[in-house]
Amino acid sequence: MTEPLTNFDTFSEAIGKGIAELGWSKPMPVQQQVIPVMREGRDVLVQAVTGSGKTGAFGLPIIERIDPDLKRIQALVLAPTRELAGQICKEINIMGKHLDVEAFPIYGGTSYNPQLDALERGAQVIVGTPGRVLDHLKSKRMRLDALRVLIFDEADELLSLGFWPDMKELSRYVPSERQTGLFSATIPERVKSLTRFFLIDPAFISLTEGGVRSPEEIEHYHVIVPAQEKDQALLRLIEFEDPDSAIIFCNTRDDVRFITAFLQRNQLDADMIQGDMTQVAREKVMARIKAGELRYLVATDVAARGIDISDLSHVISYATPDSPETYLHRTGRTGRAGKTGTAISLISGLDIGNFKSLQAINRMTIPERPLPKQSEVEERIAKRIEVKLEHALRDLPEREQRTRRQAYLGVVQRLTATDEGLGMLSAILFEHLHGGSQLETPTPSAPAETPSAAAERPRDEARPRRRRRRRRPGGGE
Repeated sequence: MTEPLTNFDTFSEAIGKGIAELGWSKPMPVQQQVIPVMREGRDVLVQAVTGSGKTGAFGLPIIERIDPDLKRIQALVLAPTRELAGQICKEINIMGKHLDVEAFPIYGGTSYNPQLDALERGAQVIVGTPGRVLDHLKSKRMRLDALRVLIFDEADELLSLGFWPDMKELSRYVPSERQTGLFSATIPERVKSLTRFFLIDPAFISLTEGGVRSPEEIEHYHVIVPAQEKDQALLRLIEFEDPDSAIIFCNTRDDVRFITAFLQRNQLDADMIQGDMTQVAREKVMARIKAGELRYLVATDVAARGIDISDLSHVISYATPDSPETYLHRTGRTGRAGKTGTAISLISGLDIGNFKSLQAINRMTIPERPLPKQSEVEERIAKRIEVKLEHALRDLPEREQRTRRQAYLGVVQRLTATDEGLGMLSAILFEHLHGGSQLETPTPSAPAETPSAAAERPRDEARPRRRRRRRRPGGGE
């Protein structure tokens, strides 16, 4: 068994100076566990939250492996956002400051010239987002043949933002002989899939609350919201999670009809299965499900029996199930056959006692998460759009990319100058996000959505007036 790191005395004097400048007096728990394993050269899968000190956990072993005299990329760290990439890069530069090791951030939304200068200069550590890194690799401005260490930071967020295709493509450019580390706050099936793709016999280290535990097949969590706000909370969670496909469970047929109509009014591809439907209507819904044409299915537990949907990414309990066994039946519909699985429960105040009992009987702990703020939802949507646009433009010549980005800048500037124009951009974005085609431009050189348009996420102005609430059984909703 590898002994944990108890102090920083085993590092060289030069690295020690960097550690001192960072203000670290003793290793944090994640550093105690991860650094000795990475020093052995093993791949690592680490479950640790943001702010736990994981940059030091992978950054210090990276600095130790860098040859300062070799002016080529020897370590690559991938992060989901520009802000995180910049923060990681700053800390690694301090760690390697006294060894003449340079780290440089590479991500979209900034000028190419400083990045090209850093690559030509021979920066040994690159910290970036997958899109811009791939851009440089495909254009052969960046080479990874001297790569020794590959790190995925906040892997669950990388996957949530849609970077999986980029990361698979990245595998074509990294050498097979390397050390790989994957750090993630949660280890759902999608992260395990990434692990199987990039890591070889990794050491699994968990520093989450509750101690070491194995990666789970399905990611479970619950959100506590007032009963009268569950519909809006459901909509916000859907916008934040962006499920590939989901089934939303309700306890009553009234709830099924209400939630289906609510989602449809908000331009979501939703339909329902419930007991008093005609056979013809039920068969139409089933046909859409089997064809993969329906994204959100709303159903009661009884009506959903016998429905076999193998590719569900999410199961959402709008109402607490009637029994602990029912919860297992619901959540067992996701995470099948190696697929991603996320189970979310909306819990109102009166449901908390029953939900705790459910966990105790099923011998499981379902963590609570706060409902995402509207600003967090908007930031997530804007980032997803940016990822999709980067992917769509990457294979085009640089001149064509510039043409598309600049084609309608004058129009965008005019629209952003007035509230009415901002509203129009918001409507265009709404059409884009919800599959509308009426506003799509037919020209092949249509420009990408701008950051200002992406930031204008439609909120309550796109939603109809809420219908009067009815009293429902089970928690007063």
